[in-house]
Amino acid sequence: MMKKKGMGTVISILLTAAMLLGGCGSAAETQTPAEETKKETVQQEVKESAVEEKAEETDGEVVELTMFGFKTGAEQGALPELIEQFNNENPGIHVTYEGISNSGGYQDVLTSRLASGQGDDIFMAQAYLGQLQEAGYVKDLSGVSTVADYTELVQDLMTIDGQISGLGMEIAVFGMFVNMDLLKECGIEKAPANYQEFLDACKAVTDAGHTAIACSGKDGTGLAVFAATRGLYPLYQDAEKAAKIEQINTGELSFGSYMKDGFILLKDLIDKGYINPEKALVTEAAKDDIAEFVKEDTAFMPGGSWFVSSINEGAPDMNYILTGVPVMDDDSLIMINAGVKLCINSKTEHSAEAEKFIEFMTGKESLDKYVQSQNSFSPLKDGSSTSNAVVDPVAEYLTSGRMISWVDPSFKSPVEPWTIARSYASNIAAGADIDTTVKDMDTDLTNKIKLK
Repeated sequence: MMKKKGMGTVISILLTAAMLLGGCGSAAETQTPAEETKKETVQQEVKESAVEEKAEETDGEVVELTMFGFKTGAEQGALPELIEQFNNENPGIHVTYEGISNSGGYQDVLTSRLASGQGDDIFMAQAYLGQLQEAGYVKDLSGVSTVADYTELVQDLMTIDGQISGLGMEIAVFGMFVNMDLLKECGIEKAPANYQEFLDACKAVTDAGHTAIACSGKDGTGLAVFAATRGLYPLYQDAEKAAKIEQINTGELSFGSYMKDGFILLKDLIDKGYINPEKALVTEAAKDDIAEFVKEDTAFMPGGSWFVSSINEGAPDMNYILTGVPVMDDDSLIMINAGVKLCINSKTEHSAEAEKFIEFMTGKESLDKYVQSQNSFSPLKDGSSTSNAVVDPVAEYLTSGRMISWVDPSFKSPVEPWTIARSYASNIAAGADIDTTVKDMDTDLTNKIKLK
């Protein structure tokens, strides 16, 4: 087992205590220090008891693996169930899971742990995986047996400089949630299919006294969905996409020249009053925006397919769909990612056991369960995608290729489009001038590329 320092305020989610502590995600954030200490003590006792029982069953030592991830609360979906199943089926191995949300600082904590040598055996990663690979923190998983089961598209999205450092658990989708009943109340019969229809719908909704868009911006997420889809889609449709991405990577081509149109659209929505910038900048993604949307007085919300479970909990009778983001003059788009990449720490002392766990988690049976719980799409050739009618409209965009990737390994650090889009979209919401923002973005990237 790889030891790690205590995290104090970190929400610790131990699989062995999941049945006792289920549903405590948000409540844990408001516990007093005494309650938190008591909870951690109980968790540790339950954890140690489970490991001891396993040792008795196997008549030997149990290999204990720790897993760190950004899935917390309702977003965990089938994750606790799958880890428990693995533990039950492998008495010589015991996996415990700890989670911190992305907005709660997951990336910083993960990087700090790995840099200090206190990293977990297994962890989740997203856009920053390329940096972790470059720093030597992740094991190459190209030889894992389940890699061959992934679709060609997903294998490409998982490959960075010829190495696969993380295996995706799903094809996750960012799109636009639409309250269909509210639109009908305002005289609109269908979800907007392009930008002009979107503007018309927003005007009808606000004229009727409702809110047009619930948009997160505390970490830039919702704001960046608008800016990135509009800004980067021309690049993804370019016949010379690969060559141009390489020019962006070397600084020969301005990344800001693509993002500018996205920033113009975002500012247009703000100037028209359809996005409240002050509110957006304090709205946490997958939390505050959902809380606003489920009040059923808001027509639209940019967000991910994994939001569905939380929306259903908050408004079980709402008539809503997840469809494309209507940012183009003649179309709507989605953003995709080979999401929730599972990685193995290159420094783990239990590489074989960790790989066995990764193979279990990325097998068809496990991924089918996980994908259903996330209302997302399978990354496997013969996998089963979500059957939830709410996200049916998104399937059409996947099939027709009307999409961009928000985590694309063709871009090389420090060019990380999703991270950049979130940061600078927030600047636009804070009142920054578009031309100045584009210039600052390119200058910053150029300097980072030179220093690389």
